[in-house]
Amino acid sequence: MKPEINIYVSSDEHFLHDNIIKFCNRPFKSVEEMTERLIKNWNQTVRPQDLIINLGDVIYTKGASEKIKEIIDRLFGRKILCLGNHDRKSMSFYLTNGFDFVCDRFVWEFNNRRILFLHNPNFIESADYRKYDFIIHGHRHNKGLFITKKDRCKIINVSCEQLNYQPINLLSLLNRRNNE
Repeated sequence: MKPEINIYVSSDEHFLHDNIIKFCNRPFKSVEEMTERLIKNWNQTVRPQDLIINLGDVIYTKGASEKIKEIIDRLFGRKILCLGNHDRKSMSFYLTNGFDFVCDRFVWEFNNRRILFLHNPNFIESADYRKYDFIIHGHRHNKGLFITKKDRCKIINVSCEQLNYQPINLLSLLNRRNNE
């Protein structure tokens, strides 16, 4: 019997980025404390067989390739990365260092819902909102979980500040948003 696989989403962990603590008023005293808490929260939520869709800015990638690989290796789950503006390494770097799939954006038909996943929602054309049931994104850190609704499309910000610094189950998130 195969174990059940859960699907999670998250964004904007900004591992190795000490200034994000100040910029986003995160409750950590140091980048080391933030890193350890984020890894702990991730691994208490996501199991090795689960799928996690990270919507960018997972690691502040200014150099430090060895540290990046070490952090990614510690994170449970099969990992998809939609590149964010701080994910400055090449796609092949992320693929060879722990991510199973890397892209700028992708569309997924999930539970009869058409979902666009991407990092920055500012890169969506107005007419595109009619194409999706949900747009799930990061980038907007402290702007609220359920930002707005355009046409029939419901837009969800999964920056980790909105998720108590841990990934969230995709199905429960969509059901919660549908009931709002």
